[in-house]
Amino acid sequence: MGWRFGAVAVVVALTAQPSWAQWMEESGRHGKGQGAIVVRDGAPVYEDESSTEVIRSLKRGDAVAGMHRMAIVIQYEFVEENGRVRVIYPRKGSSKPESGWMDPDDLSTFTYSCGCEDDCIPWAASFGPTRYNPCFQEARDEKLDKLRAIWAK
Repeated sequence: MGWRFGAVAVVVALTAQPSWAQWMEESGRHGKGQGAIVVRDGAPVYEDESSTEVIRSLKRGDAVAGMHRMAIVIQYEFVEENGRVRVIYPRKGSSKPESGWMDPDDLSTFTYSCGCEDDCIPWAASFGPTRYNPCFQEARDEKLDKLRAIWAK
């Protein structure tokens, strides 16, 4: 008798939720993604949200995209956990990007249009090295121009 109630409760819970397309629209997945420019040389990228192990150092002017996992869904946005945000960025000479965690104070954020790639992925589809797509590049360059003007003062 108990398993029937449980199965009915799951079906009711699933049917009470908004549709996948509605959830995608409401969550902004078809609208904007988030990226950032690193604002200081030697900005550490950590292995995870609470680790002290530095896996890479980035320099001022480098670009990263936000990355947040929700179960099997990846959203390209910054969500703070333990005072850090997860970032993803091109791995030099590889078609596979690299990810890690950074201090949000080391980043100056911007938004980019999700119109260039499905699911708002910041990468251009290619078989070669990972490169940001044109939507991400345009937003990155605009933000970088503003920051360079500030840094020049």
